[in-house]
Amino acid sequence: MGKVASHKKHSPIVKCVCGYEILVMPDLKAMNIAINKHVAEHKKDHDESERLTEFLTEQVLLVATKTNPPH
Repeated sequence: MGKVASHKKHSPIVKCVCGYEILVMPDLKAMNIAINKHVAEHKKDHDESERLTEFLTEQVLLVATKTNPPH
């Protein structure tokens, strides 16, 4: 198994509606860049892009909540 697939065992991912997987990172700035970069690849209109960005951001927050439950 290569390096790309090895993260799936240990690190959380979010999946776009297109099936693309984005590795969830603890760095908010890097996470935002990864989401925006992927959304740009969809080349949809502004409203669609906003909805997709919101969807992916929500998925990241859900993963973060499950990964780091409140004390």
